[in-house]
Amino acid sequence: MSRWLIALLMLSGCTGSVSPSDAGVSSDAGIRDAGVSPGWGQGPEVGTVVNDVWTPGRDNDGRVNEASWDLVPHGRWVSVSDTNLDVLGAQVQAAIPGWRDYGSQGWGGVTEAWNAPAFDLAGRRLWRHGGGHGDSSNNGIYRFDLDSMRWSIEHMPSDTHLWSQAYRQSATFAGCPESSAAYHAEVDAGTWAQRDHWYYDEIFWDRTASNPMGNPTARHVYDGFIYVPESDELVVACRRLWRYSLESHTWTIKTHPRANGDEYAFTEDVIAVLDHESKLVIGSCGSGGPFAADYDLRTDTWLAPRASWGSWDWTGAAYTQDGDIVTIFMPPHSSGNYASPGRWQRYDVATHSVLASGSTWNYEGGLSLASFPDTEHATDGHGMVYVPTEGVYWVYTKLNSGMAWLELDLKTTPATLRPKTFANAAPVLPSGIARRRAIYFPSLDAIVWMSPADQDVIVFRL
Repeated sequence: MSRWLIALLMLSGCTGSVSPSDAGVSSDAGIRDAGVSPGWGQGPEVGTVVNDVWTPGRDNDGRVNEASWDLVPHGRWVSVSDTNLDVLGAQVQAAIPGWRDYGSQGWGGVTEAWNAPAFDLAGRRLWRHGGGHGDSSNNGIYRFDLDSMRWSIEHMPSDTHLWSQAYRQSATFAGCPESSAAYHAEVDAGTWAQRDHWYYDEIFWDRTASNPMGNPTARHVYDGFIYVPESDELVVACRRLWRYSLESHTWTIKTHPRANGDEYAFTEDVIAVLDHESKLVIGSCGSGGPFAADYDLRTDTWLAPRASWGSWDWTGAAYTQDGDIVTIFMPPHSSGNYASPGRWQRYDVATHSVLASGSTWNYEGGLSLASFPDTEHATDGHGMVYVPTEGVYWVYTKLNSGMAWLELDLKTTPATLRPKTFANAAPVLPSGIARRRAIYFPSLDAIVWMSPADQDVIVFRL
């Protein structure tokens, strides 16, 4: 196996039932080789495109037919019918009758509560895992396959029948009171260790012989949820670092970057970046930071950090990755402690070096620094995606007039920000939280937009 690792960049802000082991089993154990897409079907059904809504035609195996994809127009945002995430609610209820989300947003909390998806570009699939705080107690993992344009359950959420009233009524589901108490007991006894021991970020009732690691609590994953093709696993690096095997459908490791029992060392506002050859870089700031660390997936060890950021200046920044090149962008703030015309940097994960950095002093299309809110009222849900055919970045962020799509052009000196216009209506988020929600898939030459749970997925063919 070639050398590989991962790196995560943390920038913080802040009644029938089934057994726990059954609750952790996927209802769709569709295992495939890492990074391999089945591709389009070749059946005769083409479906329809009407008023920018695409109803795919599928073959007998459920794959979208190539002729149907060919119907989708270029240069327009097109909704894919019947692709809202919350349709999986019926499957969860069938597997765990009486299951309940104790959060205030339900399925919307999985997608809108500062939670970016993980994605497999070569395998053309994405995953959702989120919730957290008071927004959602749902700690399941949900997969969207682009080849079939359908959602399925990768990992069932925990059986809520087993939960204590204290946890159900905690209104902050990232931490479980019983697990926290077990953690403190071990710390007091001097027996707590970094890995596998109790910690506040796991469901107390889920450890079994077949699921010894248990399951993590629902949490805001921010941009800290990523796919690792070399090992075909998902990694969450918010609170502890958790690893999930897509082959065994179990959590396999949960580890903490500090050995001194600091309960809140890893917190929030995470950016996760995969480095196949070297290591994973983690930088954070906020309620537990600034804090940074690197994690070697091959040896399961924590190393010294190399993050080029990790200061308060980058809290809530947007980022996107094209190969080894990561671009991080903090939109302008008109006033306040961190007032600036906008900061950006391009970082090479292979060499762990900043290739270029600067500010966006150029504004076009009626924009100016005054168009942007001050730091107190700015959103921390900025999103961006690199568009290779145009050589620019599409940014979704907040103006004083509301959420807006902008174009970031780093080919100019200094960099330029301008309004981005489309041929039809672009996606709009009531929450304003766009973290890594727009994803470019090279094999499709298309951008996929992960909509809120009650709305259809949207595609944009370039």
